[in-house]
Amino acid sequence: MNEPPTLPSEPVSHCVRCGRPTPAGVALCEQDNPGRIKGPSATQVHGTMLLGVGIGIVGFLLLAQLAVRHAGPFNAQVTGSATLASGGVQVEMAVANAGAAASVATCRITRDGSARSDDFVFRTESIPPGGVVQLARDLPIPDAPPPYDPLRSTISCT
Repeated sequence: MNEPPTLPSEPVSHCVRCGRPTPAGVALCEQDNPGRIKGPSATQVHGTMLLGVGIGIVGFLLLAQLAVRHAGPFNAQVTGSATLASGGVQVEMAVANAGAAASVATCRITRDGSARSDDFVFRTESIPPGGVVQLARDLPIPDAPPPYDPLRSTISCT
């Protein structure tokens, strides 16, 4: 008759290289680790991972700082406007880069000087340092009042 397998008296792990049984918590058997070098503790592993994440975040922030350090400031002003047949407004504007490097500006046109979530937002092409770009944009008819009024509309660029 077959006897049921007996359970070991203490927990058993297995060698990660060859699969031989090892005492609980031991990753390598004696043949694969003859010097009995201990593996890192859980605290060491977690500390190393936390340090790596911290260094990664700092590195990312430094790269982001380098990417936008020379951007702007941008000066923008409305130079003209016209009402379209559709009821929308076409706005002509000048955007100047007062920064030390060529950069793309993100501009927002507000209807009455107050920023809203449905304001018209666009990006310019790259503007050289000290350069000015003349742009014209057709503003859509907003879903909610007030409409775009060329005399009250403002533009700001970052």
